Amino acid sequence: MEPGTRPPRVVLLAPSRGLGGGIERYLGTVEDHLRAGGADIRRFDLLDASTSHTVHSQARYILRTLASISRPGRVDSIVVGHVSLAPVACLAARLAGAHRVPVVFHGIDIWGRRRALLRIIRRDPLLYPVAVSSYSAGGLVPVGTAKILPPGIPRAWRDMLLAEGSRQRPPSAVPTVLSVFRLGVWKAKGFPELVKAVTAARMTAGPVRLVVAGKGPAPGALHELVAAHEYIDLHESPDDAALARLYAAADVFALCTRTDPPASGEGYGIVLMEAQLAGCAVIGPASGGSRDAYLEGLTGRTPPDESPEALTEILCGMFADRACLARMGHRATDWAQATTDPASYTRLVMTTLTAVAPQTTSGPVIPRRRGDVRPTRSTGGGGGGRIASPR
Repeated sequence: MEPGTRPPRVVLLAPSRGLGGGIERYLGTVEDHLRAGGADIRRFDLLDASTSHTVHSQARYILRTLASISRPGRVDSIVVGHVSLAPVACLAARLAGAHRVPVVFHGIDIWGRRRALLRIIRRDPLLYPVAVSSYSAGGLVPVGTAKILPPGIPRAWRDMLLAEGSRQRPPSAVPTVLSVFRLGVWKAKGFPELVKAVTAARMTAGPVRLVVAGKGPAPGALHELVAAHEYIDLHESPDDAALARLYAAADVFALCTRTDPPASGEGYGIVLMEAQLAGCAVIGPASGGSRDAYLEGLTGRTPPDESPEALTEILCGMFADRACLARMGHRATDWAQATTDPASYTRLVMTTLTAVAPQTTSGPVIPRRRGDVRPTRSTGGGGGGRIASPR
């Protein structure tokens, strides 16, 4: 943003605050980087911990949002955090004189039964789609050409992962596979298939430890599955420091999200980026948008299909040469650190959502090698101090 120019005024329409989940984390980080870029932002949340989703609460949200936006003062951009809020944004844009209305799609909402909402976006000249990955953008082709804004990582959480990954640890005698997700959706995240794959890999590679972590509570069926295998450890709702240590101690991180026909799967898979920041090589899902989150063959691998057999082959290949696996983890740190540079993400958020360049900032120094973590220089915001629950 040029000196002396007015900061862009932005309204963020969000489906919730304080309820947890990937969409909240995504929008919270976007909000932080809008502020870091100099935007004057107001946020309106449909739900919070004290509000249930009813017809009356939705009507109150619409009236409250429109009444606030209609007050004097032009709004430049209305950011729609979920496609279900697009109709509100259409009305608000006319009241506030906004000339940009980006609508963020997170994955499953692209292939769900929301044809009427998609028609609104396709026909309204102010609205345009924003996707979290190139895979999601491809699914939005019938709506229009989508801009891509992948999830960002809060600065404090990013620094914690880098610091934990830089600690020198002796190689563990038994290799460890880690998976992180909301424990209530353990089947959709492919954990049963991962257990089968690790069990089969132990027949070839020898002892292997499997660790699963995420926001609880864990369902009883998941507890039963873990209890039936002595080599599986379960960590319910670990705090940030504990989760960072789990990432850094693992040899391989695996996310095995299943595809839900006709198509969906993982929209991006931010946990893959978190694992790489901590120095862990990754295995991504066979389908979905996660291939934007790592470099195939260099920082991670992708099984050819969603079968346990395909996953077993990948695991055995990675554990066959642990020195090569360690080098993959080092490359993962270097790539993930450069990819998640906070100043670069602020520029991407600002240009994608407001078409205005951010205020001039000094970005952090990127270490030349793993283990050489240098203090970052503040850019005046752009990162929360807490990570919400893993997806």
